[in-house]
Amino acid sequence: MSFQGHRSISKPDGSTKDAWETYTCGYCGTKVSGAVVAYYDWKGPAQNHYSNKWLLCTSCTRPSAKFNSIVSPGLPFGPSIQGLPDEVGASYNEARRCMEVNAYTAAELICRKILMHVAADKGAKEKGSFDSYLTYLAEKGYVTPPMKGWVDLIRQHGNKSTHKLDSPEEERAQSTVMFTAELLRLVYEMEFMANKFTQEQS
Repeated sequence: MSFQGHRSISKPDGSTKDAWETYTCGYCGTKVSGAVVAYYDWKGPAQNHYSNKWLLCTSCTRPSAKFNSIVSPGLPFGPSIQGLPDEVGASYNEARRCMEVNAYTAAELICRKILMHVAADKGAKEKGSFDSYLTYLAEKGYVTPPMKGWVDLIRQHGNKSTHKLDSPEEERAQSTVMFTAELLRLVYEMEFMANKFTQEQS
């Protein structure tokens, strides 16, 4: 069935059950009973039923779209990390969003860049070699001996995405982002939470 124009789009007024949709907002991460601003149902080939819904989050008021059972934007991949500097936080969230749209090469390149951001934020000289950043983090105790192996994997995966034509598989990119998240948690979030707890107790 082809699109029949605006007259075929339903716009609920909030008084009926179909005016509300339970989902987790991809922007604020809140599970909400979101407002259905409009919806459009149709039958495709073999009489398969399809549905489009335009949703408004009742927590952050940002828009989402639902096609059948898939809500976009979805939740970004990986955990949310507290206490990150602005540049580091922006880069980490970008890597998470890249994973959401299957942009695995981009995710690994950003994670490699995050290592440089962290080192510079902690006092390393900028425009140094990549190895110098990792050495600095290790010398300052931000990367401990047990961490060196998996932190180096972030570098290795980023290098492969930089210099090789083959795209990384999903599992490898997922591990790169998760290793990066763990590094950020240990370098920033633990200190952030400790400071917050200390302030609450004083």
